[in-house]
Amino acid sequence: GDDLSAGQRVGLIKFGSRVDLFLPLDVEITARAGQKVRGGQTVVARWREIENQ
Repeated sequence: GDDLSAGQRVGLIKFGSRVDLFLPLDVEITARAGQKVRGGQTVVARWREIENQ
């Protein structure tokens, strides 16, 4: 995959096409199924807090 900065454009999706987004297992998904999202605006996942042991 490509290395990207926050808000960087990587493509254009027209007419509500589906997107497959592959994320690491150690993230917390913040978007909900069916939610409308906007590239560069909507946070869809966050890194989980690392617990000190």
